[in-house]
Amino acid sequence: MSLGIIGCERSGFPALCALGKEAPEIWDRIVAVFPVPCLGGVDEETILGILLRCDTLLLVGCPPASCRNEWGSVLAEKRVARVSRLLEEAEIPKRVLCVFANPNRLGELKVRVVV
Repeated sequence: MSLGIIGCERSGFPALCALGKEAPEIWDRIVAVFPVPCLGGVDEETILGILLRCDTLLLVGCPPASCRNEWGSVLAEKRVARVSRLLEEAEIPKRVLCVFANPNRLGELKVRVVV
C-alpha cells in the first residue's frame, strides 16, 4: 500500500517527523508528503489529485479544539468525508482519512501509518 500525507505545519507535519524517528520503516511506504499551513486550505481537487499517486491519503492536522485557524481541521474532516463518499460511490479502491495528532501524542497517527 502506498501512502500520501498532507500535514499541517503546526502539528501534523511535526508529528509525522516524530513518528518517523520512532518508526523509520514508515518512510518506505510514503510516496509523497505535503506540508501545508492549515488543513482547512486543502480542497477536494487537491485530495483527488494526490490520490492519483497513492492508494491511501492521510490528512494529518491539529486536533479540532487546538486548530490555530479555528475551523481548519473541521473543514478538512468535511472534505475528507465528501471525497470518501465519492470514492465509494464510484467503487474506486482508494482511501482518504483525516487524523488529528501532535508530536506529543502519536497514538492515532501510529495506528494509521505503521502496519
